[in-house]
Amino acid sequence: MKALSAALAACLFAAGPARAAGEVDVAVGPGVATSGGDDWSGDGAIPSAALRLAYRFPVGLAPVFVGREGYAQVDQRLLTLVSLGVQGWLDLDGVQPYARVAWAHQHEESWAFAKEEPFGVLFGVGRGIRHRGGLDFGVGADVPVAGSKRLRWFLFGEAWLDWLFASEAPGPAYYAGGSVGVGLDWAP
Repeated sequence: MKALSAALAACLFAAGPARAAGEVDVAVGPGVATSGGDDWSGDGAIPSAALRLAYRFPVGLAPVFVGREGYAQVDQRLLTLVSLGVQGWLDLDGVQPYARVAWAHQHEESWAFAKEEPFGVLFGVGRGIRHRGGLDFGVGADVPVAGSKRLRWFLFGEAWLDWLFASEAPGPAYYAGGSVGVGLDWAP
């Protein structure tokens, strides 16, 4: 984790002198998912919310953070995903399709424990939290709706898959879903 943090900091530092050439990307929105694998069933539709933060370099690549919070029915549990990776965009007459691959860490905790220790959920500590790691993949498109030279508002739609590696913690092998929302790109 320290090596990944250092690499991200180095990328952001290297972009410092050419700040006008890069863009800060922020997007938020609701989503829905399902789970499966390893004889885990019963979650049905999993409502969620997503946050994407990135610094996009002029070549269309960005270090990216994606966070998602969802609620699953089996064990009435909260699903908190934190991922860090790379995302690449193409510019096709303003519409920007993208693909992402990232390392993912997910906390799964029952709602009962979350009510007892709400700050534990935020920081990934506390009774009953199951920690699981894996990969986050995403494809989607940003569609501009308004903007100026330095600020661009867009709508996005995305399909994603979180593949969680086998571990001692019980739970689904994967979550698959989609998100829609709004975002902005800002060129400082």
